Parts: sequence; structure tokens; C-alpha cells
Amino acid sequence: MKTKLDFMKMKENGEPIVMLTAYDYPQAKLAEQAGADMILVGDSLGMVVLGLDSTVGVTVSDMIHHTKAVKRGAKNTFIVTDMPFMSYHLSKEDTLKNAAPIIQESG
Repeated sequence: MKTKLDFMKMKENGEPIVMLTAYDYPQAKLAEQAGADMILVGDSLGMVVLGLDSTVGVTVSDMIHHTKAVKRGAKNTFIVTDMPFMSYHLSKEDTLKNAAPIIQESG
């Protein structure tokens, strides 16, 4: 699995970084098999997977649930998870409090 340092070196060397979006186990498995450098679990899952009109209704719990599935499908790929609407841009303390369960519970 690539690390943050690997991505920094890739950027310094002008190497392309391939990032794909996945919301579930099968999508993540395919992204990893295709050789993606990293996978984004985007809050766009609200519209794409959950049928919402926007990303506003996506919760931290939704992001945790989908990140767990993606991590099971792509065990050897760097995963990035969006923080949903109103879980950040609050106080620094509230942002960290909302980020903690995503990091701790996502596996």
C-alpha cells in the first residue's frame, strides 16, 4: 500500500496519481485490481447510492459504513474518506471530534 510519503514523492517527480471513487466492496475490489493508487469514499454516495437529492443528508455513520465496505474490498490500497456536510468547518475541536469515529471505526 502506498503511503502519504509515496504520494508526496510521486507529486515531486511529476508522476500521475490515480484516484478512483468507490462506495462498496465490489467497486473497491475492482478499483484495486485496476491498480488505482488510492480510493475515495465520497459523500456523493448520498446521491449515487442512497438516492438523496444532495450530499447534505449524508451522515458520519454513512461514511463509516461505506468506508468499512471499501476497506474490505481494497485491503492494499490507500483510502480517503470525505467528511460529510456540517461535520467540518465548525470549530477545530468539533471537526476533530467528528473525524475521530471515521478514523477509529472505519477499520
